[in-house]
Amino acid sequence: PLNNVHCRMAIEYAASKTNYVDAYGGPVAGGSIASTVAPPNVIGQKHFDLYNAITQPGGDVSAAKEQLKLCGQPNGFTTGITYRSDRPKEVAAAQGLQASLARVGIKTSLHGFPTGTYDSNFAGVPKYEAQHDIGISFYGWAPDWPDGYGFFYYIADGKAISPAGNTNLAQLNDPKVNSLLAKMASTNNATTRNSYTSQIDMQIMKDAAIFPGVYAKSLLYRSPDLTNVYVQPYYGMYNYAVLGVK
Repeated sequence: PLNNVHCRMAIEYAASKTNYVDAYGGPVAGGSIASTVAPPNVIGQKHFDLYNAITQPGGDVSAAKEQLKLCGQPNGFTTGITYRSDRPKEVAAAQGLQASLARVGIKTSLHGFPTGTYDSNFAGVPKYEAQHDIGISFYGWAPDWPDGYGFFYYIADGKAISPAGNTNLAQLNDPKVNSLLAKMASTNNATTRNSYTSQIDMQIMKDAAIFPGVYAKSLLYRSPDLTNVYVQPYYGMYNYAVLGVK
């Protein structure tokens, strides 16, 4: 029943964000709880928390049950979850999500697939997902360039949906999101262009099309013998081209 927005909202509320971050290695090594689709390093991103991800990181069970009533599934429903079976963090996150959703009666079956064929044969194939009752697919995303258009087009624009290799896993085709992305693509004024980022993010979350689990990060050890070390803000990582040694 995930064509009903309230059933999707039930998942947003019920999911334990704490379990998700723990699966990725905790707040230091894994990342921080995500309440928006865009992470903080995307230009124009603004913080908001529609589904109490920050205030109730263990999941808001009562709010989830209210949404289940609104979508006509007061006792919950059944759906499938896909994830990449050769990624231990994703396996653990899928298992944690399954456990937290079960608390409100949402029963899920887990389907793990190798990364090499995940997009081409399974989660990235809308026909396969429909035939196998897949309602949730795990994925990770980082843009080629971190502005709103670079981040959102391939995961949220209706025109990006493809029969295989699809990265718009939610199969979102919201006219409001499509229109905002089109405006972004044709706007030269940087301030105006960047203002669309948070609007797109908000609309996707109102649609409950994507459940953002974690703003993932990597914990790196840096030798004290390194020189000229700095983080390139554009990508949120070291600029390796200029590193030196003492």
